[in-house]
Amino acid sequence: MPGALSESDRFPGVSTVFVVVPAHDEERVVQRGVRALLADPSSDAHVLVVANGCTDATAERVRELRDPRVSVLELAEGGKARAVRAGLSRSGTAQVVAVVDADVVLDDRVLPGLVHALAGDEPRIAAPSLALELDGCSPLVRRYYRAWGREPHVRTDDIGARGIYAVNRAGLERVASMPDVIADDGWARARFAPHERVVSAGTSTVRPAQTLRAQVARRARVLAGNRELREVLPLSERPAPRVSTGVGPQRTFGERLREDGAGDTAAWYAVEVPARLLTAWRRKRGRSTPWARDTTTRR
Repeated sequence: MPGALSESDRFPGVSTVFVVVPAHDEERVVQRGVRALLADPSSDAHVLVVANGCTDATAERVRELRDPRVSVLELAEGGKARAVRAGLSRSGTAQVVAVVDADVVLDDRVLPGLVHALAGDEPRIAAPSLALELDGCSPLVRRYYRAWGREPHVRTDDIGARGIYAVNRAGLERVASMPDVIADDGWARARFAPHERVVSAGTSTVRPAQTLRAQVARRARVLAGNRELREVLPLSERPAPRVSTGVGPQRTFGERLREDGAGDTAAWYAVEVPARLLTAWRRKRGRSTPWARDTTTRR
């Protein structure tokens, strides 16, 4: 029954790490990500895949793994924030609770690194370093990400946009009441002061959109998510208006041209300009930016 765990899907109430994987129609990639999370057979981590509003075989693909450390929770309605809330509410007494995107692959250092980084009684949030898997991306998207890598918020190595975030027990209450926002990771990050954010060991591998059109759509969703955060967060936690992910100012055109060169600068604006126009067009017509998967990476 949607919204309930079957007997074969129930999980123990005690584990060191509890991982919530929100998954909407992720049958093509969900096994890959879950296998990476549980690559260490000695790990006492538990993974709960929250299959929300799925019309494919996501839940079946997870059950096929036949791993007692994996459970599936099926929700009839879609919505990532809803799935995150449902998963967090079932975390039991885990010391570390993580939220991981279904298409992200973590290396075997990540979970132990989170346990180490989030030890103690002070509220903290953590995420590992980011690696981009650019194989299959168009040349223009590759150039875009070269320019993106020089953005101030990327160079500061803050914990945003990793496809994963994790909190300790002391910090769980801050994220458990997450509203229905587009940028769940940005909302969670904003709930913690800079000194409470930790870059932990290991790497999160993320596949960017592979085509220009898909990258524009992804960027538009980021812009809409950041604007939404400025509207729903308390004033002290809101990202500044002129930011790309809530950390640090954007560079000027001249700075981009000097630092990136003409080709990478052109690629940046080939994504940024249409993404901003798309976001503005949707707002003008009262249309929301939907939560959506990038189908170019689900292969």
